[in-house]
Amino acid sequence: MPDKSLPNAASSSDLRKAVLAVIALSMAPAVGLGIGRFAYALVLPDMQTAFGWSYGQAGFPNAMNALGYFIGAFTAGRLAALTGGLRLVLISSAAAALSTAVSAGATGLVSLSVLRFIAGVAAAHGLVAGGAVAIAIAEPLGRRGSLIVGMLYAGPPAGIFVSALVTPFALAVGGGENWRMAWLLLGGASAVMLAPLALPSLRDADGESRVVAGAPAPLRPMAPVLVAYCVFGAGYIAYMTFMIAFLRNGGATPSEESAFWCAIGLAGFVAPWLWSRALGALKGGLGFSAAAAVTCLGAAAPLLSHSFAAEIASGVVFGLGMFTTSAATTVFVRRNLPPAAWASGVGAMTVAFSVGQTAGPVLTGFVTDQLGGLDAGLGFGAALLALGAAVSAIQRDRAPLPVAPPVSMPDDAVVGRGA
Repeated sequence: MPDKSLPNAASSSDLRKAVLAVIALSMAPAVGLGIGRFAYALVLPDMQTAFGWSYGQAGFPNAMNALGYFIGAFTAGRLAALTGGLRLVLISSAAAALSTAVSAGATGLVSLSVLRFIAGVAAAHGLVAGGAVAIAIAEPLGRRGSLIVGMLYAGPPAGIFVSALVTPFALAVGGGENWRMAWLLLGGASAVMLAPLALPSLRDADGESRVVAGAPAPLRPMAPVLVAYCVFGAGYIAYMTFMIAFLRNGGATPSEESAFWCAIGLAGFVAPWLWSRALGALKGGLGFSAAAAVTCLGAAAPLLSHSFAAEIASGVVFGLGMFTTSAATTVFVRRNLPPAAWASGVGAMTVAFSVGQTAGPVLTGFVTDQLGGLDAGLGFGAALLALGAAVSAIQRDRAPLPVAPPVSMPDDAVVGRGA
């Protein structure tokens, strides 16, 4: 009888190495997005008070962060091809961590906006290149590879969770410029989280990013879901920019702010598993529509009740929806387009989303300033989420293609392969 132990052992070793490598790669989006993009909401109220910003001005740095991400998503594929995927992950992640720490020295709206822009470019480069490397590492593992790639996108919720533990308590100590201490500690936490990128399991993994050409996706038949994703981007970023300020205005304590932000992060961890079967079954744009509707319910909850329980429920429901929408767009693309057009189709989704999240913070801030309260601004964001859900619901599948298995990866990973 042949001894099968050696092949099995080798397979287990490859699997373990791939898992460790992708977990290490997940620290790039954890730092670039979970901290670099979303932690701004935690520091914003104190910076707004220190500099005397209106809500429109306060939203501008996050709009610049989104603009940087938009540009970074366009340039990441070419840079990854020139420098190598892993090298781009390392450089961009270090830049994201550094721009976070240097934000402690911001002197006003312009300097902070420049730093937020740099952080946005770095976040896009890290996520796209990291996704490309993760796909290449996991590709030889077959079906198990899809699950392993999905581990990369536990990074943003992890970054949100870490920032929830660091920021509110940094703000609770010190003097009138305690927001500077918060940025420094967030930068330090980012540096610590990047340590796994030096692990031998990542450097020894047989994976490298590959940039391939593909066929252009037909955009007109995808118009409803593209518009919906753009509108969703404007709505979700309003909540993620101003919700902590809303809680602070309602008298929330640092521990309550931390619990709320933790709730969003923890919900992001379970969202892919909770939604996996539903996304595979829902046709047309209904998968995205359902996720956007859930996000809308989470965004509207604190407007209906200002109790702490309602705010925690809001964070949980919002996180369950928000971290599902990118997977829903990927499922739609895989179902409706041939493989040669997947990269182009998902790239179009990324562009639409980036346009929305660039405009969202400024629009929400303007509405808040004009109507005199964050209830109005957050209500405007929730209305945009509802509109996105409604528009996506009219999207139909282009052809009776076989249903692709659900994947728990944001669209940027696919962009890294072909854009």
